[in-house]
Amino acid sequence: MKNLLFVLAAAAVAVPAFTNANGPGGGKSGSPASNGQTCSGCHSGASISTQSVSITTDIPSTGFVPNTNYQITVTNATGGASNPRSGFQASVESAGHQGSLTAGTGSKLVNSNFVTHTSSSIAVSNGQAAWTFTWNSGNAPDGTTIYVSSLFANGNGNDNGDAVATQSLALSRSTIGLDEPQLPVGVSPNPARDFVGLELPEGLMVVRAFALSGAEVYRAAGFDGMRIPTADWPNGAYVLDVRHADGRQFRERIQISH
Repeated sequence: MKNLLFVLAAAAVAVPAFTNANGPGGGKSGSPASNGQTCSGCHSGASISTQSVSITTDIPSTGFVPNTNYQITVTNATGGASNPRSGFQASVESAGHQGSLTAGTGSKLVNSNFVTHTSSSIAVSNGQAAWTFTWNSGNAPDGTTIYVSSLFANGNGNDNGDAVATQSLALSRSTIGLDEPQLPVGVSPNPARDFVGLELPEGLMVVRAFALSGAEVYRAAGFDGMRIPTADWPNGAYVLDVRHADGRQFRERIQISH
């Protein structure tokens, strides 16, 4: 019996030095929905010195548009500190969770609205650990924010001596939309294949088209009876934008299907 107790004690000492190596439960991103709770709820003992957290996205400078998938990357950098393990938890919120999250390689969802690391992705390599996941914007409002809490673990065999950092990134919603008032503009065909024809009123105007990512794909001076060539556009939805010199505008979503 004594030998068995010794074996169990030795096994306990050998447990890896990273609390929640497979990710904590939800509500640790430092966000309002987390009640401000972070990784420091389980880890403590060290202050941030050279370590840093960055949040990057592929959202265009014009802002995100509704119901569109975007990639979010969280990068923990040690800055030379001795932290062989690192982890994170993130959420996207504005008066509650916004849109939906899909985990990427080395991450997983917890409580549906938080994304965190897994045990396969906590090793620091060349001073960094990074995770990329997908956010669908749904109908998120302007100012929706990504919240991240990150852990830099010292590998000492327990949950003390570890440093915790937080970061956030506010997102802008694109102003490209379907707003009133509108010019009297005729659009056909829609859906379209090789071209979109426009019936325009008199006056100087600019005609533009945008992908839902916010990227401008077409711009020209407008005139009645003009045709916008779309044969080379990828299939999908676009926003047609017509601006008159007197300030009036027209916006309509068009669908391209080859």
